[in-house]
Formats: sequence, C-alpha cells, structure tokens
Amino acid sequence: MIADFLNKFRPGGPWLLVAMHPDKKGTPPGVTFTDAAKAEAWALEKNKTHNIYFGINPTREPINKKAEKTDIARLEWLWVDVDPRAGEDFEQERQRIRSLLNGGMPKDIPAPSLVIDSGGGYWGMWRLSEPLDIPTPASETDKPWEKAEAFNVELANRLGGDHCFNVDRIARLPGLTNWPDPKKRAKGREPSKAEVCGWNDAAYPLTAFKAAPPKAETITGGTPTASRKASPRPSVGDGTAAPSDWVPGHVAPCSTDDLREWAAANGNTIRDNTLALIATGQDPVEPTKYPSRSEPLFKVCLDLVRAGVDDAVIFRVITDPGNAIAESVREQPSWEGYAKRQIFRAWEEIGRKWWRHPKIALEYLNNMHAVLSQEGGKCRVLAWSWVPLMTDDDDDKPREEQRGRWVPLLQSFEDFQHRYCHLRVEAGTDKDGKPIEVPVGKWWLLQEARRQFDELCFHPKKPETVGRNLNLWRGWGVKPQPGDWSLMRAHVEAVLADGNAEHADYILKWAAWAVQNPHKPAEAALVFRGGKGAGKGMFARALKDLFGQHGLHIFSGDYLTGKFNAHLRDAVLVFADEAVAPDDNERSGRLQGLITEPTFVVEGKGANAVQVNNMLHVVMASNEKWVVPASSDERRYAVFNVNGNRAQDRDYFGPLAEQMANGGLAAMLHDLLEMDLDGFHPRWNIPQTDALTEQKLAGLRGVERAFLDILQTGELPVERWLDKKARTLPFVSTTRLCELVNARLRKDRGRDVTPNEVADLLKALGFEYRQYPVRGFALPTLADARAAWDRVKIPAPWDGSDRWTDLPPPKKPDADGDDGSPF
Repeated sequence: MIADFLNKFRPGGPWLLVAMHPDKKGTPPGVTFTDAAKAEAWALEKNKTHNIYFGINPTREPINKKAEKTDIARLEWLWVDVDPRAGEDFEQERQRIRSLLNGGMPKDIPAPSLVIDSGGGYWGMWRLSEPLDIPTPASETDKPWEKAEAFNVELANRLGGDHCFNVDRIARLPGLTNWPDPKKRAKGREPSKAEVCGWNDAAYPLTAFKAAPPKAETITGGTPTASRKASPRPSVGDGTAAPSDWVPGHVAPCSTDDLREWAAANGNTIRDNTLALIATGQDPVEPTKYPSRSEPLFKVCLDLVRAGVDDAVIFRVITDPGNAIAESVREQPSWEGYAKRQIFRAWEEIGRKWWRHPKIALEYLNNMHAVLSQEGGKCRVLAWSWVPLMTDDDDDKPREEQRGRWVPLLQSFEDFQHRYCHLRVEAGTDKDGKPIEVPVGKWWLLQEARRQFDELCFHPKKPETVGRNLNLWRGWGVKPQPGDWSLMRAHVEAVLADGNAEHADYILKWAAWAVQNPHKPAEAALVFRGGKGAGKGMFARALKDLFGQHGLHIFSGDYLTGKFNAHLRDAVLVFADEAVAPDDNERSGRLQGLITEPTFVVEGKGANAVQVNNMLHVVMASNEKWVVPASSDERRYAVFNVNGNRAQDRDYFGPLAEQMANGGLAAMLHDLLEMDLDGFHPRWNIPQTDALTEQKLAGLRGVERAFLDILQTGELPVERWLDKKARTLPFVSTTRLCELVNARLRKDRGRDVTPNEVADLLKALGFEYRQYPVRGFALPTLADARAAWDRVKIPAPWDGSDRWTDLPPPKKPDADGDDGSPF
C-alpha cells in the first residue's frame, strides 16, 4: 500500500522519508529511497515508535536528513494543510474541511489531485503538469523559492490553511499511524491512521493558480515623521503577520510568557496589570471590578494598542484558549471577526486613524464590507447594521452583550463612497514625494484585494464562503456544553404539555429536530395557547436564543406574512408572539406556505424579489381562544393548551430563568443536538390534542359553523316527524334549514350560503335525501347525528341531551303588515 502510494505520487522516485519521535526533539533522521518496497519496509518498522513523513518536493541530490529550502530542486506539487479550528467541535470541523477539499472548492481553485487525512486535519495537493525549477541560491540573501511558496501562501489564505507553505515541507505518509505528541495526548487525542481520501489523475499548469502578492512593509498608526511617512510598528519578528495577513482558522497561541518575550525583543513594556487581566480575565486588585467579560477584553486591547503591540500579536493574545481573556471571544460564532473588531474599536477609542494607512484600511473595510457582484441582478456593497431589541436591562451593556441581530444592508457604490467621503487614505506619493490622499471608500472599491462575492446565500452548518457566495449563517447563539437545564425540561412537561408525557416528548423532539435540521423546514408549527403569564414564551424564547442571529421574536403579522420580509432570509427559528390573526385568509395562507413549502420569496424595500430555500421553524403563542386556522384534516399545527397554575409565579420562574442564564441554554443545545430522533419527523407525529380539536372547531366557517351550532343545541325546523309517536327522527326541508343557517351566519356577519351548500354537507354526513313532498333530509336521532359529525368532520364536545327540539317557523306578518307587535 505504501509502495503503491509512493509510486503514484512520484513515479520511479526518489522519495525522502523522515521519522520523528512524538516525545523527543532533535534532528530527525531521514533516508532517500529509489526502491519503493524498501521504503515501505523501513517506514513500517520505524512507525512502531515514530511518525513517518515524506518530502513533497524532490531534493537536488539524495540526503539522509530532513531537507532544507536550499536542498529543494523544483516545485512538483502545490498544497494546503487545513486543521480543525481551535474552540470548535473537532469532528464537525473535520467534516467541514473534508467537504471543502472534496467538491466544495471556490470556483477559481481547481479540485485537488490528492487529499490526505492526516488523522487531525487534511492536506489538499495539486500536481503540476510542468514543475517549476528552483535555482540554486546565488548568495546567502538570495531566496529563489519565494516565488514558488507564494502559490501555497495564496491557497492557505483562501482556504484557511496552516503556515505550511515552505517548499521543504514534509507531510504524513498515508497508511501509517499518526502518534500524537504529549500536548495532543493531554487534550484526549488518540493514535489514528493517515490515509488517502481523494485522488484523481489531474495535473494542472501553474497558470491555473494565483500567487500571493509580495508582503508589503507593515504600515502603522504611529505618529507621522517630518516626511509624513508613518513610523513603522514594532516587527513581530517571528513570522507573525500583520492584520491583513491573518489567516482565518489557524492562529498561533500567545501566552503571557510569549507576550513578555515579544515585548522584550521589540523594546515594548507591558504593564503587570494588563498581563494579569490576560491570564485571569479579572482585575488583580478588584476581582469584581468588571461586571461583564467584554469590559476587561476591551481594556486589554486598549492597553496593548497603547503599548505599541502589533495588531497580529494582540489578535493572538485575545484568541489563545490558554488565556482567560479569550474565553468570551472564543464563544462567539464568528470569533475571528469579533476579535478583529475589538482591536479596531481600540484604535478608534484612542484616536488612531485606521483610514490613514492602506494596509489597515483594507483590512478594516474588508472586515466590515464586501462587494456583491450580482445580488438580485445588481452590483452592491454589503454592510451590516446592528438592530438591538432596546430592552431596558440592555441599555448600559456593550453592543456584544445586547440582545439583537445584525441585518445585512445593500448600498450602491455611490452611497458607499458618500459614507466614507470624509475619510482620506494615503494612497501613495506624487513625483515630489508628497502623499496623495483619496477618499477611503472610493480607494477601497478600486482595490484588487477588496472582499468580493457573487451574492448572498444561506446554508446552515456550511462555512462562511460557499463557492463564490457569502454565507449568512453565523452559527449558534451559544456554544453547546454539557450541563443542567432540568427546570426547563420540567416546565415543558408540567406547563406546556399540561402533565402529558407524550406531548412533552413531542415538544422536545420538535426542538431537537429544529437544531439538528436547521436547513429544512419543520413542516409543522408548535402552538401554545393559554392565559397571560402562564409561561408560554419562556421555552420559545430559549429556543429562539439557541439560534442566535437566526432566531426571530416577532409581535406583528407584518413581519411574518407581510410583503417586505428580507429579515426572514437568514431566519431559522421564528417565535410569533400574538402575531397572526387566524381570520385573515390571505395571511393565513401565506403562513401555511412558510410552514410547509420548500421555498418562499424574499423581498426587501427597493430590492428585487428573490426565491430562497425555506428553512423556517415556527413557534406560535397566544392568549386568544382561536389562534390558528386549523382545518378538519390539519397537519401543520401541533397545538397545546398551557397549564396556568404557575401564572405570575415569581418563585417558580425566577430559578428557571437563572438556570438558563447560567449554562442551561448551552446545556439545552448540547442535549438537543445529541437527542436520538430515529423515526421522528415533526409532521409525522403531531399529537391529536384537545387543543388542536378546539382550534379546528373555532376555525369552522359558513354552513359547517352554523350546523355545528344546530347539533350542539339540538334545535332545528322540523318539517314533520318520521316517527310521530317517539318524535326522534325529524325530516327537515332544505329551504327552511338554509334560512336558519343564514340567520345564524348573519349574526356573525358571515356570508349567506345556498341550499346546495346545505345539502352537500348533509349528504357528506350520510343523511338520507328525499324529494317528496318537499325536498329535504331524513335525519337520525340527535345522538346518531352527532356521532356522524364526529366521524366525518371533527369530534366536538356535546352536552347530555339526546332529543331534537322543533323550532317553530317564524311568525308571518298579517295582510296589513301588522306582525302583532305593539310598536
């Protein structure tokens, strides 16, 4: 197997293999082979205790050590090494990377010739049809391999790869065991096999790839000198990049010890108080000084910016999981962008002008905006607007801790330029060496490196970039963690399900199905009906919060079924709180479509309508008796009458809210994601509750509504009794029954019905139609008539009466028009 791989990778050899012990450091031994069988035998023996690697590119001559850059003869392959992102679920990250490299590549990057699962991350490799020769360096400062490495740098930048672009790189040899080092073993990593998980015979010309531009000198926010050129910021000195070179998904850690070493090497001073904040997340003198975690985070950013620490180093500090200050950052769904925003805010806070410096301006605007080349048939600039919920308890909180959501806004190029026309960037110098200043918005639009996508899309669980589109999915509202949410579970059964264990099981499985299938509509809505303060919204709001940016709490039908509904484009869970009037036929029809149909149309004000995939999961709550337009064969609504015994009970709801705020929400998401849903679908398992029956009955209209009233009262205009003595089997005239039905409907301002509609209903109920002496129907006993209704239509509550009552015909006025009334 190993010999086969080597022969396919580089037919005929040579192959440089390197053995590294996971627990020992030092110069690793290497051997150059020209016989693949001997190479396999050596690798298998060494792999009993060592990790085995192969050189990707050939050396100028056979060597018995790990190669250096000067040893490499030519570039035969391009590659990228993508590892799971720190702080994310390991297996979900591996699946994301595998999907990316096997069919999920951007359109302008060819499919890899080879994909290797190294046991942790994945390697994507592209065979070159014409290798690029690397000349022997002409001097100690000559670096002829940099041209070759630039292509790997670009792949790493585009695909979120590691810092593994050097031409002398080695990779794990497939077919052998990957032995984790002590640090990985401490994190629970087990030995695993490296293996090939994708290989084709494609070879590509180098022109099929882009090279990263040469690294420019880092432009900083230092005080301008007499020549008006910005003073250079301290160099990182260890390969750490400036902000525009940050590679999402892979961040080198930076502990307080690392930061001290960096500061000493670069002539900076970091205050002990700042170092303590980084390490513990608390003020060392006043541990309760900061009521929220975002405040010490921002204080650290301010301190480090003032101390002249490079932005990339600050980024490493506030994202290193080993630093307590990074905890709140890593919990953010898009933590890389969140960390960058904190640094930019620190710049603004202390008066540094990000827009003055091209490199920082490009990074800043790329973080805040993107060009969409064909969104709705138009080229637009994307911006994000934060819409808070404006609750009283959020007024004094930082934005990151307020409740609300980011809304995408689309601006024309002209409007975007107006937005930034007052800020000018130094775009170069004229022939006299004087700086050329241009509006930063116009400048950014002309940059080749501006952030650009074809259009917006929404694909839950997929990465931020899907092909050439920008994915609106921003992840969960909380990070799932094991914990306790037992009070909410008990609330679901005792209150929402009114003590019915089967109904509680459906509610929880509906919620689990929603989080496990955010990309599919549930096709059935959860509906809770009950009095004020009973706790209907407690569960629904928690469920909404699980989806973070993609959960919506709305109070008006306009936001759910209105014409302008762009806010639904990235919504997954919608909590409609007293928001839908069931007697509005047009909007009720739209609601039913949003619940079940695979697509719906999104339209923003002043924007083209766009058809999108439906991913909505709808929860409804109301105090009204009639909540949803449920039909007799309803399959869209699971309706529950909420128990009101805990209404307004602070001693009950207080501990519940506290548990959910202190880990309960994260535990709820964790358990719902893990719940076994074998054989369950929300639409297949809808409980036939009394509450659903009530909604069906409340939604009856026309002849059905009126005839149900007749059955419930037992009163009808009897033409004659078919059993004269017992008087239990009436015959009714269709005409007279129609007059009674219409009289009842007029009281409710309903439309009149025709005799044919009345006849159709009675035939459907199985009653006998007769035409002599008048047209009408022979009805069974009242009990049998009610049973027929229950069987054919909707089971209804009945009183104990068992006999029909004859309604006398209305009194006709006399010939003079006097109806006998004294008035």
